[in-house]
Amino acid sequence: MRLTISLPCYNRPQRTKRAIECIMNQNINGWEAIIGGDCCPNVQSLMESGYFRDLQQTCVQRGNTLIAYNLPTNNKGFGYAITNKNIQMASGKYFIFFANDDVIKENHFQNYLTPMEQDDNIDLGIFPTLLEPFQGVKPPMLLLGSVGHSQLIVKSELAKEVPPHSPNYDHDWVFIQNLIQSGANVKLFETEATYVVKSVPAKLEVGID
Repeated sequence: MRLTISLPCYNRPQRTKRAIECIMNQNINGWEAIIGGDCCPNVQSLMESGYFRDLQQTCVQRGNTLIAYNLPTNNKGFGYAITNKNIQMASGKYFIFFANDDVIKENHFQNYLTPMEQDDNIDLGIFPTLLEPFQGVKPPMLLLGSVGHSQLIVKSELAKEVPPHSPNYDHDWVFIQNLIQSGANVKLFETEATYVVKSVPAKLEVGID
């Protein structure tokens, strides 16, 4: 597989389905999606209803893979347990992150993958993200509080080797620091912002659960 996308889920049923639709609508193939419920009733319901089974069949026809599971206990901590499990499960050469209250454009996988596949020396790529509540683009940066999971694409083999995520809020920054300390070659990309953050603490998305 070229790419693994990790989607931790807890509640937000409408936004979770929207996120899954974003994955299914990507304009390239050769990817793996791992959707993990953090003891999430909504994910459990989708599993039991056959929702994922139908999507999995579509994925197979296109050369993709969709994996869905639900943990028996809730771990809180910003989905860190799901993130750690998905990293270790990943079969894609590259790994990216997706929050179930955000959206990605149809060319998101292509946007992140293309420059990485063109230069195998790059281990960690950092991309712009669109902050929809502020109608502004968050540029790629290497500063605490200025970079997060949404902007990252990393070689899966390296992500597996560094210390796992913790339940702390800044675990994405610590993850980046651990990658850099391990010797990862990092590059910042000034491309289109194809990851769209729909909510921030001060301005939450309305009209959807």
